[in-house]
This record gives sequence, structure tokens and C-alpha cells, in this order.
Amino acid sequence: MDHRSINAGPVKKLNWLDLPDDLTLMIIGKLTTFQILTSVQFVCRKWWRICMDPLMWRTINMCNIGIRNSVDYKLEKMCRHAIDRSCGQLVDISIEYFATDDFLKYIIDSGCHKLQRLRLVQCFRRISDKGLCEMVEKLPLLEELDITLCLNVSSIALEAIGRSCPLLKSFKFNDNGGGKKAAFAIAQNMSNLRHLQLFGNLLNNSGLNAILNDCPHLESLDLRKCYNVKLEGKLKTRCDEQLKDLRDPDAPCDDFRFWGLCFETAYYDATLDYVSEKRVKAQVREARRINSGSSKEKKNNAKSKSKKKR
Repeated sequence: MDHRSINAGPVKKLNWLDLPDDLTLMIIGKLTTFQILTSVQFVCRKWWRICMDPLMWRTINMCNIGIRNSVDYKLEKMCRHAIDRSCGQLVDISIEYFATDDFLKYIIDSGCHKLQRLRLVQCFRRISDKGLCEMVEKLPLLEELDITLCLNVSSIALEAIGRSCPLLKSFKFNDNGGGKKAAFAIAQNMSNLRHLQLFGNLLNNSGLNAILNDCPHLESLDLRKCYNVKLEGKLKTRCDEQLKDLRDPDAPCDDFRFWGLCFETAYYDATLDYVSEKRVKAQVREARRINSGSSKEKKNNAKSKSKKKR
């Protein structure tokens, strides 16, 4: 046995409150915005103070919250509060479910013009071309944009994005329909793209050729479930030669979180199911409360009758 282990004193327990503020900020920053606002900031006064630091809110992540929390909490109000705390220092924001045109306007009106990364996921029909066009006009530093399952975004917005965001290098436009117009809007306005994901897009071979022609810096292209594209012959050879990473229409979808799971009808069905479940549970609790009260009343009546007989 090592003599050092025998002579060693008791191990000192780590006190989280003794950590330097910058290290605590870094650790808390690894958590989601939802976790910070609903629990972490209430742990102690020191953590509350750190959670008020604008540097904490350079990144706001309101994704992967789950349908139950999207029903139980006012997510948009919560996220607006986080944006206010950023004091214009916000560079990265991810939103799932609740973003609207008014919400996009709130981000810009709050002075968040330094955004470099923006994710809008499963907002379905709440975001329009108009709202997105007005927003991107104020985002010249944007480098990464993800628009997934936002069904009212068309080639009109894509043209505006390309014109307003010259630094854009990564673009995801998934399960939004798309098609030839969207492909040409990307090709003609996003020439600096390095990474492009078009999962479930309706573009065809002419749209793909346009992208390959006009996006000379493109390194990776994801075409999974793009069944109007026929990757064969010269087009297939060109993709292999021009791109470092190509996901063809039949490639596996295991790592794409939204495939076959959270489309609009599935989301609203799951929301209704959860609301119904909550209603049933509330009715059961109320019935138990009433029954419990009735049982106590019966017992009290029985006791009073027995006392009268005596």
C-alpha cells in the first residue's frame, strides 16, 4: 500500500460558492436558458448575481425544452427576459416552438445586432417572409442560420437573407418545402456558403446544379430525403469532386432529430394529449378531494349520532 494514502488527511469537499465568479459563470453557461431561469438562478445570492451578468446571456438556448414545458411555461416571455438581460451582447440564439414575427422584431428592437448564429426550429406557420426579411436587414454579422420546420418561409426570405448577411457560411433549410425557387435563391444570393443542409427539400437537378455553379466555396451538402434530385452520371461525379462531404437523398437519417417525429400535426396532437392528460389528472384530484370531504363528513355525523344515543 502506498504510504502516502495512509498519511493523507481527509479529502476537502468542494464548496461551489468558493469558485471564482468567472469559472462559475462558465459552468452555469453550459446549461440551457430554461434551466437557468427556472432553477439555477435561485440557488443562492451569488448565483443570482452571476445570472444577471450580460455575459451570461451572449448565448440563449431555448431548444429541446419538450412539449410539456412548452405548455406549462410562458416560453416567449421567459426568452424576452433573457434577451433583456443580454443588454445587446447576444451573439447566439436558438428558439423552438414559440418564435413569431413579433418576437423576431423584439430581438432587433432590443439592440441585438451582433448576432452570429440564429436557429428557428419547429415554429411552423408563426414566422413569415416579412418578419424574417425585416430581421435580417439588421444582422450583417450573421454566420450561421438554421430554419427548420418553419413552413411559411419561402425564396423571398432566402433572397433577403443572402443580400443582408454577406458573412453567412452555414445555412440549414430543412423540411420547409423549398423547391427550385428556393434553390436558385440560395445559389444567387449566398455565394460564400461553406455548409448547406436541405433535408426534405423539393429541389431538382437544375436547382442543385445552380447551387454547385454559384457557391464555389461549398464544402458540405446534405440532400437527405430530397427525392426530386437524381444523383447519377456527371452530376454525381461533379458532387464527389467539388464537395468534401455529401449526404445523398437515401443516406441514413438517424442523426436528424426531427425526421418522422415532430411535424406540425404530431406537435399539436402531442400538445392536445398533454393538455387532456392534465385535465383528467385535475379532475381525479378534485374527485378525491370531494370524496375525502364526504368521508370526513360521514364520520363526523356518525360520531355525533353515537354521542346522542349515549
